[in-house]
Amino acid sequence: MTISAEHEVISDMIMSMMGVDRLAYVKSVHDEDDTYYAVYAADGTRLATFDCRDEAFCTVRKHNLTPVSIH
Repeated sequence: MTISAEHEVISDMIMSMMGVDRLAYVKSVHDEDDTYYAVYAADGTRLATFDCRDEAFCTVRKHNLTPVSIH
C-alpha cells in the first residue's frame, strides 16, 4: 500500500457540511503545578480555558456546540 505525501485541502464549505463548525474540542493542559481545560475551535483556535472539565463542557453546550474530548 502506497500513501501519498500530498494533502488535499478541505474547503470551509465541506467542513461545514461535515458539522465541524458545530464542534468544540476540550483538551486538558498541564502547566507546572496546575491542570486546566482549554476549549478549541475546529481550526485550532483557543477559545477559552477553565479550571474544571465539567465547566468547559457545560459552556460549550451552552453555546450550541458539541464538545469533543481530546488528549
